[in-house]
Amino acid sequence: MNWPVFKVIYILSFSSSRTFSIGSEVSDNSEYLACKENGGKVVSHVFCLPPSYRKDVLPPTDGGPLPVFFKLPVSEISEIDDHKSIVTIRLSYKLQWPEQRMVVNQSADWGKEDEINISPDNIEHIWTPDVIIHDLVSFNKPEILNQVGALEIFKNKKVYYKVRSDITIVCKAMEFGQFPLDKHKCYLMLTSFGYDSLHMNLAGKFSYQKENQRTLSFNVDINKLPKYKTVFAGSSSNYSVYGFEIRLSRSLGPFILSIYLPSAMFVMMSWVSFFVPPDIVPARIVLLVTLCLVLINMFNFTTARIPVSNAVTAMEVWLLACMLLVFLSLVEYTVILRKIVNHNRALERYKKDMSRQKSSELLNGQQSSTAFLLQVEDGGGETQTQVTELLPKECRKRCKKPKTKPKSQNRVEANLNLFKLNLDRGATYLFPFLFLLFNCFYWTVYLVIMPRYQKDHLMEQEETN
Repeated sequence: MNWPVFKVIYILSFSSSRTFSIGSEVSDNSEYLACKENGGKVVSHVFCLPPSYRKDVLPPTDGGPLPVFFKLPVSEISEIDDHKSIVTIRLSYKLQWPEQRMVVNQSADWGKEDEINISPDNIEHIWTPDVIIHDLVSFNKPEILNQVGALEIFKNKKVYYKVRSDITIVCKAMEFGQFPLDKHKCYLMLTSFGYDSLHMNLAGKFSYQKENQRTLSFNVDINKLPKYKTVFAGSSSNYSVYGFEIRLSRSLGPFILSIYLPSAMFVMMSWVSFFVPPDIVPARIVLLVTLCLVLINMFNFTTARIPVSNAVTAMEVWLLACMLLVFLSLVEYTVILRKIVNHNRALERYKKDMSRQKSSELLNGQQSSTAFLLQVEDGGGETQTQVTELLPKECRKRCKKPKTKPKSQNRVEANLNLFKLNLDRGATYLFPFLFLLFNCFYWTVYLVIMPRYQKDHLMEQEETN
């Protein structure tokens, strides 16, 4: 075969194939060129919107509702304000939907995935889903030099919009009756404002990595929405819902170290008063009153930090029980002091009665020896010795007897000491038993019974819906 002839044939075939490919591109791009020539709106030389395009009209579909797909990679739960019942979520807000009315430029520089990234400001030229976020407080988009966002156009006529955002929502399910053993469920719910489930369907996926989460006062977990939350019932129709469930459980460790252990130690310190002799009044009184004041101060400081609740919280129940136990220790010692006071008053009355009796007896004895005492003034020393001999025998016997307590008085004092001993000894066993019983009841109710009740209530709610 002649080589010059072969070269001529190769050049002719290459030029004809190149001309065919260019012609096919021109023919494929004819729709875009026609839209451009007819006065359509060209956006970034990537696509053209026909003159009849209306951005307030839902894009047409092949049948069925318009699919809107979300991608919600959650960076972290940045803030939880339980006093205001709000949660702030940092995430990338991404959504994709088809727009069949746009005419794409086939000759544009499409990437490997047949997509082109254009300025996010161009989103104002096209129709966007009227998605709302339930219980939204704020939607913040960070800016450095420009808005942190992107708009991607796919060759198959799909629009992909994404923006970095901080979303703050109200968590209506927050109830603090079990504080600080409380658990909460919050929901990020997205739905269309004007198009029901027959015209728009929301779907998507989310991701959350706990490793990127900053330390908060709650443990955070994110799950799918319950099935009954995926549909929002309006007044006349149902709306498709997409989102996720945020589960919050408060970290108990700081409260154990700052509230539970110190208050329990104060209660145990009040038991030391049972070993202090009741006669040492300042020691027992100062110990018990100081512990009461410390617990009252702790109660006031803690309740000022507790979120607003319609019921008595678990923390308040604990502190009130500790205050009550210390107060009962003080009441126990008050009973002993009252018993001692009554004994002392009875003893004083007894002494006064005895002194009156003695004085009356002495007075009777003096009257029997009055005639002889009149002779003492004339007699001198000898007559004085005779006076002492002639005093009544009963008086001389009473003066010579040593002073001893009556048996009845000894018996009363013995009964008093026995009462004090038995009361302190009984309190030594009773108060620790009451505190142990309260702990069993407290932790069983708030860690076992209440969560089980809430779970059963939630299951009933799901079945109802």
